[in-house]
Parts: sequence; structure tokens; C-alpha cells
Amino acid sequence: MAGINIVVDKFIFYLLSASLGGVVGICFLQVVARYVFNSSFAWAEEISVVILLWATWWGACLAIKQGNHLKVKILEERISVRNCLILRLSLHCLAIPFLAVIAISSKSLIESSAFMTLFSLPSVSRNIMNYSVPVGCLIMIYYLFRSMASDWKNLRASRKREE
Repeated sequence: MAGINIVVDKFIFYLLSASLGGVVGICFLQVVARYVFNSSFAWAEEISVVILLWATWWGACLAIKQGNHLKVKILEERISVRNCLILRLSLHCLAIPFLAVIAISSKSLIESSAFMTLFSLPSVSRNIMNYSVPVGCLIMIYYLFRSMASDWKNLRASRKREE
């Protein structure tokens, strides 16, 4: 399982890096086209938005992996390690159904825009943006389960040390 986790982590990291590099490249080409050639690409802004949307989800997934997503450390710093692990496990147990509901309810968004296309690229479905929601939620749930497994293992180890 550790090998699969490493592959998934690297894949998402490199995907995120490539997407952010792609946005920088597209924006650079757009600036050069506007100021040097007095012309611009009609698709540049819309594609940048699509890429940034996906990159936001991937970044949120990696933040969960690193334990930095939506966290206030004030309480964690004032309680024992054992209670901190219990708190994190409890919060993850709340976050998983929340993300599952978002992923499931995004189905209606995807269905409602099934026949819409991007304005600048009429051959590309608008759902290329909308699919980022369920995919991002499912990857976040995967990382939450991984974090819960690690916290559970640490909690059991701390109980054994206390005994």
C-alpha cells in the first residue's frame, strides 16, 4: 500500500506543478502576443481558469496530505498528543461525509451543463471544469482516510506507552 501512496502523491504533485507551470506559460504567451504582436489568444483566459480550478483541488489534496488544510493550531498546541489525535480523528470523521455530499451533489451540476461548451473552445465541454469537484472531493477523502489510518496507529501506540 505504501508504494501506491507514493505513486499517487508524486502523480498529484507533478500534475499540480505542471498545471501551474502551464498557467504561467499561457499567461506569458498571452502577454507576448498582446504587446509584441498586437494580438491575443481567445482561449488563453478560459483555459487558464480551467487549469487553475483543477490545480486548486490538487493543492487542497496535497495540503490534507501534509496536514495543513483548514487547520487552526491554537487548540492542538494546548492539548496533549493523545487528545490532539482524537480531535483530528473526529474532525476527519466529520470532513469525509461532508466531502462525500459535495461529490454526490455535484452530479446535478454536471448533468445541468452536459451540453454546454467553453466559449472560446466550442468543441470542449464545460464539464471539464465541473468534474474537478467530484474528483477533487474523492482524492481529498482518500487523503483523509490515509491521515486517519496514521493517526489511529499513533493513537494506539500512545495508549500502549501509557499502559
